[in-house]
Amino acid sequence: MLNQTESAEVAADFVSDILKTITIPPCPAIVAALLQESRQPEVDFHKIVRLISGDLSLAASMMKTANSPFFALRNKVQNVQHAAAVLGLKNIINIVNGLTLQRTLSPKGVNMARFWDRSNFHAMVSSQLARHVPGLNKEDAYTFGLFHDCGIPILMQRFPDYKDTLALANRSPQPVWEVENERHGTDHVAIGSMLAHNWQLPELIVQAIRLHHNLEILSDTSADIADEIRALTAISLLADHLIAGFLGAPDETEWVLHGASALNYLGFNEEEFEDLRAEINEELSAVNEDRG
Repeated sequence: MLNQTESAEVAADFVSDILKTITIPPCPAIVAALLQESRQPEVDFHKIVRLISGDLSLAASMMKTANSPFFALRNKVQNVQHAAAVLGLKNIINIVNGLTLQRTLSPKGVNMARFWDRSNFHAMVSSQLARHVPGLNKEDAYTFGLFHDCGIPILMQRFPDYKDTLALANRSPQPVWEVENERHGTDHVAIGSMLAHNWQLPELIVQAIRLHHNLEILSDTSADIADEIRALTAISLLADHLIAGFLGAPDETEWVLHGASALNYLGFNEEEFEDLRAEINEELSAVNEDRG
């Protein structure tokens, strides 16, 4: 059986033809402007606030996030400027990215509410787990969690039967990217990493999106892969498992096959993991209550 790298090389020409028919959304103007400002030697926070304030839904989303249980503020923020000060630049960009993803990628006529809810949960849970992993940045984990499956809505727009592919992959012992390539000639991790690159996300995030279903890297450390990418891969699998449990949904085959490897790689014993589960369930419950 071909591994992920070999499969990509063999199918390069065919995938290239497929990708010509798929639109990878460009980096939206407001995200590009925020990224440009964030790279300045001295960031102009007033300019960032003006950019956010110019989009009502972004401003509302930022204030709602700052006032959410995730930040546990004693006093609620009352304006965008206060919210920006509370959140910090990385969180602001994550919020803008999240809302822009939903606007840009939701296929017409398809209800994607559950998908975006799961993506937001995944970002939050990934960030929470990263707090317990030395050397891993929680903001990077949040960004990765938000974007890790962003290729899925793009492929939904391109292939009418893509939902059937996902259902098949969830039941199959084959890696999801392998099932996708057999049916469509490309996969959501390749598409998602291309989008992340186009949106100027850090290379760490781009590569983690590309490899997060290649779960053999958790037990095979011989490959030249950064420790942070392995950690994000393990965190992604744990996040899927925890969210499924919170929602009362069954685990996917990936957890059954590789869950123990993910826990082992991150160094979580059973007691520690159950403590994390309780902590995260409480966070997710608070978010659901806050949504009303």
